[in-house]
Order: sequence, then structure tokens, then C-alpha cells
Amino acid sequence: MKTRSKNRFIRVLVMMGVLALALMLASAVVAQDAPPAQDAPAAATAATLTLGVTTTPAGGQGFWLTAVSFQGFWGRFGKGNGQYRQPRDVDRDAAGNIYVSDHRNSRVQKLSPTGTFLASIGQAGRGAHKLLRPNAIAISGNLLFVANTENYRITVFNTTNGAFVREWGSKGTADGQFDMPNGVAVGPDNNIYVTDTFNHRIQVFTQEGVFLRKWGSLGSADNQMRFPTHLDFDSAGNLYVADSNNNRIVVTDANGVFQRKFGASGTNPGQFRIPVGVEVGPDGFLYVSEAFGNRIQKLTTNGVYIAHWSEAGGVAISRPNGLLVTGDRLYATDLDANRVQIYMQISGALNDGGQQALTLPAGTYNVTQAPKTGWTFDGATCSGGSPTAIPWGARLTLADGASVNCAFANHQ
Repeated sequence: MKTRSKNRFIRVLVMMGVLALALMLASAVVAQDAPPAQDAPAAATAATLTLGVTTTPAGGQGFWLTAVSFQGFWGRFGKGNGQYRQPRDVDRDAAGNIYVSDHRNSRVQKLSPTGTFLASIGQAGRGAHKLLRPNAIAISGNLLFVANTENYRITVFNTTNGAFVREWGSKGTADGQFDMPNGVAVGPDNNIYVTDTFNHRIQVFTQEGVFLRKWGSLGSADNQMRFPTHLDFDSAGNLYVADSNNNRIVVTDANGVFQRKFGASGTNPGQFRIPVGVEVGPDGFLYVSEAFGNRIQKLTTNGVYIAHWSEAGGVAISRPNGLLVTGDRLYATDLDANRVQIYMQISGALNDGGQQALTLPAGTYNVTQAPKTGWTFDGATCSGGSPTAIPWGARLTLADGASVNCAFANHQ
């Protein structure tokens, strides 16, 4: 085996333990018709779900309940418009248009808010202005910032017409250089934050590409990382980083000053198996996708477990990656299914005897309660919806116009 090929093979083996990036030659894009309408999310017909909690002894407080429903998907495997090969991230512009990084097709696709294909952005290749297996994307105004992973740079396009704007970076370890950049986010200061994955660090730039600062090194200490991937900010300016091979989330301020960390390797609530995607939703919750855990977890920004799902409505997700939360909707790129999965999800904390009425789209919901220290979950009793028991809750179907009540019982 030639030295170059051998080195490439070794790097692939390393990456499989982190991101499972596909390192194949890019293929030409062949124009095809957009996906048919059945791939769109289900119509937002209304139903009412009333949740309640009872405890023995009386007086229990702070029980988190979550309802999750699979609402549809966009895309399938292919090279045509509205088709994907390992989609890696998803974001939205101010007009509500959706952007998907189409990793193995080496492009970004722009969709309408309802999933209709609008445009393909970027051309595959290694040369200037080209994309090669992009990963995360971030939008600021009319600028689309792309982690151009295997070209070792950040490439910027105009969201209005898809035109190339600028790019910066090259392969290396110096300031402003990258080794497999995977994450990109726009900070509260409007600067661009990049996870330099194989250099185990975060780099910060102006939107024009001027290097500002960096932090991080290989390891598991508070100021270290091991193959960081996606990142996102909360409304207070804290930065959340998926520290993938340390199986944790690390929180810093915008200057890299350590704030806190949470998570460990495992499959229990609040543990992770290669976390890759992070999103702080407008609801203030933190959402984390696990590449090897094949699930999405919902937590508080302090790491308190709220809920998770690996399937909803009987539809599984496999190797979720990028996440986008808009209102009560969550969009997740599914690498193995080559599509964007769409979920309706909502959570609330209830005390003993409390109730909360939710107006939801029709669909099949997983309704679960987060395990609470010192309490044993007895079961969920529902007045309708043909409920079936699932761990820590029930699966039920909400028909259009239906009204269903579910009571969650617990004892000490």
C-alpha cells in the first residue's frame, strides 16, 4: 500500500470512532424531480392532550413530562434535488427557509419552510470556492457559513442567490488552519466559532475570516477536548460543545473560559455515546444527538435529563447528527435514512395533582416522564388514544379533534 493511501486508511479508522465521516470521491449531481408531497410533514390538525401527575405520598414536585411525535420527513437517498447522501446539519434563515448540508453530495440544499426544494448551493471539488464533504452550517443575515470539512476551510455563500462570497483556512495546526473542521456557529458577538475537530480545539474569527482567538487541546481535562463536533450558544452567551470522544457536553463562555461539563459514556439518561449535534432551542432546552446512541436527548442547560427518543410513532432514527429547533418542532438530519426527520415535541414540569393541557397536531405520541430521584414510576393511565405501555410512559394516538387525558402515577 502506498504511504499516502496507508495514512488515509489510518485516519479513516480514527474518524470512525468519532464521526463516521465517509471518505469517498464526490459524485456529480444529477438533476431529478423533487420528492413527492408525501414526504412533507403531516398536516397540523389539532388535538388536545391533558397530562397530570399524582404521587404517594402526596406533595411530590418537579416531574418532567414530554410528548414527542414523528411528523414526517424530507428527502431520501440520491443525488437529485431534495435528495441526500448523509445529510449532516440543518439551519434556518430569517424568512424560514431551511438549509441542509448534503455531506457526500458536497453541497448545501435550500428548501422552503414546507420542504420544497429551492436551490443547490456550492459545487463539489477540492479547488477554490468548492465544497468537499461539508458538515455543519450557520447563517448570519444573508450569509451562509459552511464547515468545508475535507477542504479544511470555512466557505461563505450568499443565501439569496447562492453566490460564493469568501473562504479562509487550509490544512494545518497554525492559527487559522484546520484539520477536519466540523462545527460552525455564529456567536452573540457575530463572530464565527469553529470546532477544529482533529486539532481538538475551538477557533474564533470575524465574519471576514480574521483570526481572533483559540482554546483547547487533546485530553479530558476541563480545558481540553477529544474530537469536538457541533456547537451552539444559549441566550446568555454560553457556548455548548459536543465533546464527542469524551462523551460529554462542555460549556464555556465566548472566550473559552470553562463554565461546566456534564455527561459520561453510557446509555442511561444524561449519558452519551458519541454526542455530535447540539442545539439550544428557543424554549431554553439543550438538545443533543448521539451518533452511536441513535437517539436525541433533551436536557436543561445544566445537564438535567428531561427526555430522549430513538423513535417516535414507531419510526426510528439512525445516526442523528445536526439539529434545529423552531418553536415546538425539531428537525434532525438522519445519516442512515438520508433525510431530515421532523418531530413535534413539548415538555412541562408538573407537581402532584397538577395538570397541563396541550394543543398538538394529530399523530402518534410517545409521552414519557423523566426518572426522578427517590421516586418509582407506577404507570400512565390514559382515557383514550389506544395507549400502550413504553418505558416511563405510554404511546398513544391523537386523532384530529380528539381529547385525551393521561395521569402519571408515582410513589416513594
